[in-house]
Amino acid sequence: MVGRYSNIVIQLAVTAVLARVLSPEDFGLIAVVSVIAVFLSFVSEMGLGPAIIQFDDLTAAQLAGLFWITIAIGSIAGLTLASCGPFIAKIYAKAVYVKIANGLGLNVTLSCWAIVPLALLRRRQRFTTIASMEVGAAALSGACAAFSALYGGGVDTLVVKSTGNALLIFLMCFVWQRPPMSRPSVRGMRHVISYSVYQFLFNLVNYFTRNLDKLLIGKFLGSVQLGLYDMSYRLMLMPISNLTHVVTPAIQPVYAAHSTDTTIIFSSYQNLLRVLFVGGGFVGLMALTCSPEIIILAYGSQWTEAIPVFSILSFSITVQVVLSSTGSVFQALGKTKQLLKCGVFSTFTAGTAIGVGIYFSDLKLLSWLLVISFFLNALQGFYILASEGFGRSMVELFRPAGRVILGIAMLSLIVGVGRDQIYALSGNALLRLAIKVPIISAFYLMMIFVTGDVAFLRRMLTVRVRQSPI
Repeated sequence: MVGRYSNIVIQLAVTAVLARVLSPEDFGLIAVVSVIAVFLSFVSEMGLGPAIIQFDDLTAAQLAGLFWITIAIGSIAGLTLASCGPFIAKIYAKAVYVKIANGLGLNVTLSCWAIVPLALLRRRQRFTTIASMEVGAAALSGACAAFSALYGGGVDTLVVKSTGNALLIFLMCFVWQRPPMSRPSVRGMRHVISYSVYQFLFNLVNYFTRNLDKLLIGKFLGSVQLGLYDMSYRLMLMPISNLTHVVTPAIQPVYAAHSTDTTIIFSSYQNLLRVLFVGGGFVGLMALTCSPEIIILAYGSQWTEAIPVFSILSFSITVQVVLSSTGSVFQALGKTKQLLKCGVFSTFTAGTAIGVGIYFSDLKLLSWLLVISFFLNALQGFYILASEGFGRSMVELFRPAGRVILGIAMLSLIVGVGRDQIYALSGNALLRLAIKVPIISAFYLMMIFVTGDVAFLRRMLTVRVRQSPI
């Protein structure tokens, strides 16, 4: 938690500087190539990271074989992205895409080279080390990016930030977890391949779910609209990644150690879901209520056109915070095939939402349809996890969190209906935020007190101090 939330502060500070110096078009330009870079990263990873965590019977020779495979594939993927630069520049009629592709190609290569050592650190549950690496890399790369932006670096600044972070992570891996260098072997890993294939296919379809919107918006609505959407979407993802991802790196290695006893995992996950609903509900309501102030304070007054988009996407924050935890549970249970099912359904619903929004050239409509797709994905994903992962019902899975779910839904409805009046409050953005935050916090605290979640959290903290993590 310390590492993750330190990272939040760093990212917010760096983004605040970059958003005030760079234009929406700069962010839109790099978003297009970033989509391809993420795709190549998923292809290169091949689901090997989760497989290394899941199977602790891999020998040193087998780990060395996996490491050299990632070295070769990462190099090929990076060169592939760099060579695609002229083609991307031709499609979007902007020569700047050539140098962006070159820079992000190096990013892809370095990220792939770090897969095996990072997976070994997670398998050893060295979460403090990983957090230190991430915070250090974010701080140094962010400082370099801010310096570049202030001295006219333009879109190159965003390349420096991304690639610099990957380089620092890779270098630090060699300090805390030297990659296996023994004689490599790939024999006796059929179970690893079977597990990783479904994980790889899920990563592939999840890529389209998360990035198809950027490719299509950039092509059909233009880089300015893409910049507005991408920055709103990334701001919406911050609480999701930084609430859920505090625990998801620990879910698989900890739960995998108990994979033969699904009862203890089910009980633990019920409590985890309740905690995530409490935290995600608060952040979601805060984002929904304070959308104008968050956008203006984070990015500056030139980003006011992003307020409606961010406001709409904020309706999905709570459900996405909770849903984001399911992937690691599927992995820990060895149910990567079921994880793939969820990914395919998610791609279909999100793809339909994006297609309709693009057809009507309406960014707001696209955002509303995406929110609906997120809720549909959650219903399908938790149904499969409960029934095929635990052999239980979805109602049973959510029963402990039932009252807080109802409370969050009621408060969200109230805020959603009255948000136009809330937005009309006078004063500058910081003053309005100072008024809204205590009010929303007080109502939310009263709600979770009534639902019994205050007592639940106090009980959980007391138990966790005295007992083991699970």
